[in-house]
Amino acid sequence: MKTNEIGLNNNKRTTYPMDWDTVISLESRLLREFKDNMCMRKGMELMMVSVGVRLGLRIIDTLSLRWCDLVDLEIGEKFVRLEQKTQKNRILVMSSKLKEVVDFVYTNLNPNKNHFIFTSQKGKGKEPICIQTFNRKLKELIKSKKVKCIGNVSSHLLRKSFVVGSIRKGFENGDYLSLVKVSRLINHNSVSTTIKYTNFETNQMLDLYELS
Repeated sequence: MKTNEIGLNNNKRTTYPMDWDTVISLESRLLREFKDNMCMRKGMELMMVSVGVRLGLRIIDTLSLRWCDLVDLEIGEKFVRLEQKTQKNRILVMSSKLKEVVDFVYTNLNPNKNHFIFTSQKGKGKEPICIQTFNRKLKELIKSKKVKCIGNVSSHLLRKSFVVGSIRKGFENGDYLSLVKVSRLINHNSVSTTIKYTNFETNQMLDLYELS
């Protein structure tokens, strides 16, 4: 059995991160589609991906976001969110790409600034959608765009993609402590927990034993 197949057989419940190039391609495609059709559904699909992969929050914290939490931030501005699971403060930064997406969607959909970002027609902005609905919509989106994903598609796919993408970027820039830094950034209790996020990456690294 090839090393890149380890842990993949009969393991549909495991979530594996998307390659960052895939993330960028999907985000760019969703932005173009929203520009062509500025409806609520297209805007929310774009926000799901952009917010999910560029903040890397747990889904419960993502769903608690309101427009006012993001729209007034400047590029590079730091802000703090209290994680509901850990009760620890998470320091976040408004990136240039996320700023572009948030401002464009907000300007064209013109929602109430105090409303939840991810809401349903029934919630009308005053209530967020549930986790199950978010996951269902994300699965439908990934399938409709024919994005190649391994394992289970859920909100955790977006968080893992952020984590693994950040670690890889650090290593590529010569920062060999990026794993430790990202682990602290996302408030993991130990680096070993963060390493589990890189499950598919780790499997690929086993191919190093075949160096000739």
